[in-house]
Amino acid sequence: VVSFAGIVVGVVSFIGVPVVTVSFSGILVVAVSFSGVAIVVVSFTSIAVAVVSFSDGSVIVVSFSGVPVAVVSFTSIGVAVV
Repeated sequence: VVSFAGIVVGVVSFIGVPVVTVSFSGILVVAVSFSGVAIVVVSFTSIAVAVVSFSDGSVIVVSFSGVPVAVVSFTSIGVAVV
């Protein structure tokens, strides 16, 4: 855990699964990375953004105060669901 100037960086490692959390002044960034899957969650006051990235595609979920917006992007196909 590294803390400087209001920024806290924490690294927690499970069995082959590193978890990195960065928190500063109301903004929480959580990145979970394991073998081929990277999960990034960015949380603001009322906005939560989750990004799940696979080797062949990415899934982005944006949540605004109870309204989830999901964007699924694969190689050449983009699907947006509101």
